[in-house]
Amino acid sequence: MGADSEGPESLTHNQTGIMTKPGVKLAFILNTASYERVAFALGVAAAAAAVGKDVCLLFGNGAAARLKKGLTDEVGEETGGWIRGRIKSGIGKGSVSRISEMLADLKKLGAKVYACPAAMDLHNIVFDELVEEVDEVRSLVRFVSEDIENGAVIYV
Repeated sequence: MGADSEGPESLTHNQTGIMTKPGVKLAFILNTASYERVAFALGVAAAAAAVGKDVCLLFGNGAAARLKKGLTDEVGEETGGWIRGRIKSGIGKGSVSRISEMLADLKKLGAKVYACPAAMDLHNIVFDELVEEVDEVRSLVRFVSEDIENGAVIYV
């Protein structure tokens, strides 16, 4: 290896035993509750976590509703009419993953899930109504200052 190459000594194990490169982060800001967009973002986040990236997700505005117990897997008006029926059918057949299952899988991979307090207020959600996969309530300012440093941001 050259002087600029990083070898295995630069890797560490995260809490799930996956080899990670310290400081390599992928931060997701989810702004929509649209089923297919949230599900796709969770799929990308899981892939990143599976290959060793430190992943964190902030559910803001519409997306915060996905973290309320009982609403996580709902497919309603927030999802475009052009795909709503296909998603419902896919969930029923098992060909489309439930968001609740994707969140649980993400947590097993070591990802951090945050709910935005302003978005929670917008939807009249209190902490006790959040799904267990939520690590904490975290403001956008704190997320930007603590979770985005040395990382890439994906906005959905």
